[in-house]
Amino acid sequence: MKNRAPSWLAMTTFLLVLFSAATAAADEGEIGADEIIERAVERNAVGFEAGRAQVVLTVFDRAGEQRERRLDVRSKRDDDRSRTLMSLTAPAEVRGQAFLFVENPDADDDMWMYLPAFDVTRRVEGRQRRSSFLGSHFTFADLESRDLRESEYTRRGDDEVGGHEVYVIEARPKNPQESDYQKVIAFVRKSDFIPLRVRFYDKSGDLEKTLFAEELAQTDDDTTYIRRMSLHAESGGYTRIEISGLDTDVDLPDSLFDREELGR
Repeated sequence: MKNRAPSWLAMTTFLLVLFSAATAAADEGEIGADEIIERAVERNAVGFEAGRAQVVLTVFDRAGEQRERRLDVRSKRDDDRSRTLMSLTAPAEVRGQAFLFVENPDADDDMWMYLPAFDVTRRVEGRQRRSSFLGSHFTFADLESRDLRESEYTRRGDDEVGGHEVYVIEARPKNPQESDYQKVIAFVRKSDFIPLRVRFYDKSGDLEKTLFAEELAQTDDDTTYIRRMSLHAESGGYTRIEISGLDTDVDLPDSLFDREELGR
């Protein structure tokens, strides 16, 4: 089975969380790690491949101070790749800033940012990919699907999270030198393959941060998605992501995801 981009890594950036559709459970005695991954990222089970969401990103630092960013997120999947446009709508000092992410199955994902103060579009590359995204506990590299797309998966002993039975999957990048993480461990709910908890371990093997799915919701057509999640850093502080509105019946033209259109 071909490895695909696991939704939990992209989900930490709320890019593919729009497409975390619930799928039917399998025979847990026979299902392997690769199949669990495949089901966890299946996009087409409910027939939609585009979505638009209003997202609130709140960063809490070690001292408890917080700052909020509001985003209009539009995402589309076709030809086995996703494209996502994130536009900041508030507060006023960052309104108009935008980010475009294009998934590349066989290479690093493309990332661009538009800075309205300079009316310029810049490519995000090199060391900048390891920097914080919008001052949050996510890095730009966390927005990429490459790490786990190029990983080896192992099914560990099953567990329980919040009263839900879960599969436990360990992912280790095939090229450790190119990844920020030594491994990622995901706890995937058996009933619908939604990741409820994800742990990220640094290159030394120490736990660096943990993603928690805090609230699930359903669309009008009964598709389950994660409405609120938070990423907690072992060094202190956390970032909360909350979807305040989700529209899966939306027409998104391809031109919307053209870097030349950023800021227009």
